[in-house]
Amino acid sequence: MSSRWWSGIAAGFFALIVAGANLVRAPVWLRTSSYGAVRWVAEAHAAWQTRQWPEIESPHFRLRYREQDATVAPIVLAAAEEAYAPVEEMLGNAPRRQTLIILYPDRRSLALQFGWPASESAMGVYWGGVIRVLSPLDWISAEDLQDIARIFTTSGPMAHELAHLLVDERARGNYPRWLTEGLAQYVEKKITGFTMPGSLTAREWYSLRSMDYGYDGLPDQALAYRQSLLMTEYMVDGWGLATVHRLLDELGKGITLEKAFQEILGMDLEAFAAAFTREYPVEKYARSH
Repeated sequence: MSSRWWSGIAAGFFALIVAGANLVRAPVWLRTSSYGAVRWVAEAHAAWQTRQWPEIESPHFRLRYREQDATVAPIVLAAAEEAYAPVEEMLGNAPRRQTLIILYPDRRSLALQFGWPASESAMGVYWGGVIRVLSPLDWISAEDLQDIARIFTTSGPMAHELAHLLVDERARGNYPRWLTEGLAQYVEKKITGFTMPGSLTAREWYSLRSMDYGYDGLPDQALAYRQSLLMTEYMVDGWGLATVHRLLDELGKGITLEKAFQEILGMDLEAFAAAFTREYPVEKYARSH
């Protein structure tokens, strides 16, 4: 095949991926109606980029890695399988097919996929049907493989990122950032006991709007993640996890978050935010305990 043909395919992939990244600002009907196509392209692009990487697989996952991570690749795959059943049980749905996991050897190579600075501290990222994970060898100082496996299973990102995947599939890409981050942390806390640190300086909660479109740019990221978790816990405690499942299902039909809250929770977003603020005063709950 000619290089010009491949260039055209690559350009098309890039255009659709950019379009997918911008869908968070698109009308909800466009998010859900284009969800399948954009996700397919994103998955295909990631698979094509890593087509020459070594691969191992399990019943629910395919994992691609670099040679320097050959000793820990089975550990990451096993942790994913261990998280699969409890995450599926909590969120009430399962991936439709094997999920691709890409294991990056260092922070720089992971950050490069998203144009982040090499100092970015993320250990895992879900986007477009693919879970990207930072190698345990980059952040775990233990040398014994059993110790690495234990630490990665309890402190690694697999349950968190798998939860993002299931939320994305159930709501078909139509959800606010705070909701997926809140549910991912909720699942992670229940399964591993891990909770992110809260904010030491917060004076007020963020608005729901800023917790969606401007999430990554919020100056106090610790507060944003803490608030996401607490709002999710507030919903689960007040209405039940099954009601949150119904909320995701309604969002997956292409309705707005405002309408979904009114139909499923019986209140609009403004009332929800006000009720949350009353129940969880920032001066008491911004810091994790």
